[in-house]
Formats: sequence, C-alpha cells, structure tokens
Amino acid sequence: MLGCGIAFCFMAFEPKAMSDERRDGHGFGVLVLAHGGSARWNRSVQEMTDQAKLDYPAEVVFGMGMHAEEVLAMQQALNALKREGISRLIVVPLLVSSFSEVMRQFEYLFGLRDESPWPGHVKPLSLQELPVTLTPPLNDDPIVAEILLERAQALSRAPEEETVILVAHGPNDEEDNARWLQVMGRLAQSIQAQGRFRAVVPVTLRDDALESVKQDATRKLRALVEEGSAYGRSLVVPLLIASGGIEHKIPQRLQGLSYAFQENGLLPHPKLSQWLVQRVQQQRATVSSSDEEASVVP
Repeated sequence: MLGCGIAFCFMAFEPKAMSDERRDGHGFGVLVLAHGGSARWNRSVQEMTDQAKLDYPAEVVFGMGMHAEEVLAMQQALNALKREGISRLIVVPLLVSSFSEVMRQFEYLFGLRDESPWPGHVKPLSLQELPVTLTPPLNDDPIVAEILLERAQALSRAPEEETVILVAHGPNDEEDNARWLQVMGRLAQSIQAQGRFRAVVPVTLRDDALESVKQDATRKLRALVEEGSAYGRSLVVPLLIASGGIEHKIPQRLQGLSYAFQENGLLPHPKLSQWLVQRVQQQRATVSSSDEEASVVP
C-alpha cells in the first residue's frame, strides 16, 4: 500500500463524561488506525468515528506506522488518551485485511510482534505498561458483506445475468495475497447468496507489487470483466475503505472494456460506524469477562 497518499495527523474527539466503568478501573480508550489518503479519504474516516458516538475517549491516527512522523502521531494520540485517565486501550485497525505488512507493523508498534516488516525504520511505541488490545480488521465481517451487496445492487438490473467483481488493493506478498483472496471469497459467497447474482468473484490490484506482478493482476481483472460481459454484465465493486485513494486506477486498468463501476468504497456508509461500535463492545465484553474470572477465588 505504499503508493497511497499518507496524512501524518491525528484527530481527538471530545471525551464523554466519566462513566462508572472508568471509576471502576475499566477506563477504556479507543485508537482508530487508518492508512490515510486524500483529504476526502481522511474526512470519511473521521466522520465515521464521530458518528459511532463511542462511550470512551477516542482518537484517529492516519499512516502505516512506517515513518517517524506517523509513529509520533500515534504516540501523541496515545498520550492524549492517557491524559484522559484511561487504563486500557482498544486499537481498531481500519484495514480491509489482516494479511498485510501494515497490519504486522501495527502489531509490532504495540508490542504484539517482535519484529517489524520494515526493520530499522522505527521503534515500538512507549506504552508504559498500558494494557492494549488490537482488534481484527474488517476481513469478512457480515457488515462488510452488507455494504458491498448494497453497492452491487445499486448497479444491478438483472442479477441472474450479472457478475460482481470485488476489487481490493491487495498486498505485495504472494502468501498474503492468497489469504486475502480466501477471505474475500467468503464475502463473495455471502453476496452471491443474498443478491442472487450469476457470480461474485474477488480480485486484487497488487498496486504496490513488482511491475510484473501488477501486470499479471491487471490481466486477471480484465479477464474477469470480459468473461462476465460475455454472459451478461460485469459489475465492478471496489473493496476499499473510501474514495479518494486508488479507486481511479480501476477504470484505467479496464480501459476499452464494457462494465458498470461503483465509485464508492465502504465509506461513506452508516454501517461502518456500527462495525466500529461492535468491535469496541466485543473487546469491552472480553476484558470485563476476563476480569470477573480473575476475581473469582477458588
């Protein structure tokens, strides 16, 4: 994902009134990590987090954590949350897939992995014994399938004659790419079952990989669109976080072919705010349950 624009900044949200949880020592704070893109891309993420109306102090940081400026922004956001009195941190990576160098870098920065995928670039964050939970990214969450289904249906005329092609950015590594496509395949199965399309197939652009890999990815994408058009219509739906990133490269790679294109990514959509709330609630429940078990004396 090195080709996307990066914004080195973070955004703080107004803290809520202190809850019983915070007084009881369960002072959660939420840190949303997003790759970053254009001003439009970043604004979509900030608005999504704001619309979630979380019960805890929350901040958003943009960047892959590869450069010193990005890590500094993360540290500043972390320090701001600690000044709010938090005693536990929930980190939510707003990424399409778990299988990427960016996700592994997040794990490294928060002390959950010993080695960085980019050795020598930066050091881990200073957590000062703050307990941290890193949630899974979007992956094949049902909410993602629901949003993609809506995007496809907005283009659809006769679903039984249409092929939906889900297009994601994709990683550089071949093993990561295979796993990424496997997860996308589960999304495709859900969308096909609910939308009754002729077919739903996943593909990745591999936009930051070697030129030969990227060209091969383009050939696969074009072949899928041509095959879908031969049977009826091809509906190209990006599996990207938001517009204002690399979505414009999809029509460039499909020049000369016939297809319908959905320009929107997952954002803006209110269901992604629901996903964020669910991620935080799941981790809150897990931590609270663990504390209750630990307090039981046999």
